[in-house]
Parts: sequence; C-alpha cells; structure tokens
Amino acid sequence: MARVATVVRKQPWDVEARLHGLNLDRPGMLKVRTVARSAAADATPFHPLNSPGTLAYHFGTFALRDGNVGKNWQVARPEGVEGIYNASKNILVVFSNVDVACNDFIEPKPRSKKGAGAERVAQDNLFGALPTYAPQPKGGMTVFYFMVDEKGACELSVPVVEDGTFTAYIERNFLSDGGDLADVIDRVDNDGPMDNFDPQVIRKRG
Repeated sequence: MARVATVVRKQPWDVEARLHGLNLDRPGMLKVRTVARSAAADATPFHPLNSPGTLAYHFGTFALRDGNVGKNWQVARPEGVEGIYNASKNILVVFSNVDVACNDFIEPKPRSKKGAGAERVAQDNLFGALPTYAPQPKGGMTVFYFMVDEKGACELSVPVVEDGTFTAYIERNFLSDGGDLADVIDRVDNDGPMDNFDPQVIRKRG
C-alpha cells in the first residue's frame, strides 16, 4: 500500500506549537516520561524480568492522566486501550514503551505486541497513510502514542497499527533524545531482552 510522507517535527518551537494545538505541553509530557523511567528504575534483579516495562507502563499511564485529566481531557479506555481522550479534538493519547524513539533513521516499534483492541481503536490512523486520492472517513478518532524508550528518548506520534505493531507513521513529534534524563538511573542487572512491557487487555466473554 502506498503511503504519504511522514510529517516529522524536531525543532522545539515546531513541536511545542503542535502540542499546544493538541491541548498538551512539552514540560508536562517530559514529566510523564520521567515518572515512567523512574518507575522502571525501581525494579531490582529480584523482580520478574518484565517488571521495568510493566512499571513504566503503569506509572506512565498514571502520570499521563494525572497531569492532563481535567478541562480538556478525560480518562478513556476504548476497547480496553488505556489512555486519555480529548472530545473537542477527538484524539486519544496512549502511553507505550518502544525500542527506540527520536531516531531519524529508525521508526519506533512497541516493546510488546499490540492487541486487536489497539488495532481497532487506531483504525482511523490507517486512512491518514493512504494515498491522498483515497476516500477519507469523517469523524474518525486520531490515536497518538506517547512513545518512551529505555534511554528516556520520547516522541508523541501517530502510527498505523497493523499485525500487532507500528507499520507506518502519519506524524512524529520529537520531544527529547533522553539526554536530559541523567538523574534517572536504570538499576536493572540484566543483559537479556525485556519484552511484554505493555499488558494486553482481554475482555471476558459471556
């Protein structure tokens, strides 16, 4: 499938203008990142292997809500996907651990497979990746992912979610390369991969 070119914003003033248009701000989003990475650093070698990512996901989602729910934002969990929703903008923001963020040459991939619910919720993002002559749905919700990697690099971006992963990007907004996070120390003593960072929600039937 043909894709339109990804809009990439890296300059602080450009990113901040975009965030302002979404009723968000850079200091607030960086605080979410710091809370998430600090929580991950609290895991010890005695914790389960996936604890750093699980803690980052839980506390990152908490911080996203704690810093934004109010006038413009509300708690939302469509299809079991936890995040915050802005009704006036018709956008959902979700926290996600990724392998890399703010990289000019590598697009982020989630550290754990996205469930069917995440794919359904973000289905309207797919139309943003279609050729410009393709018919566009009206009223569809845009899903932003606040992506944070292990080094503290983070971006607020709109991915296409297919087959459990991010396959393309409509836009990417670079917030930090992680260089400002020197005070958060990762104390996990492990050389192996840490997967399944974002818990999947399975609805009960019957």
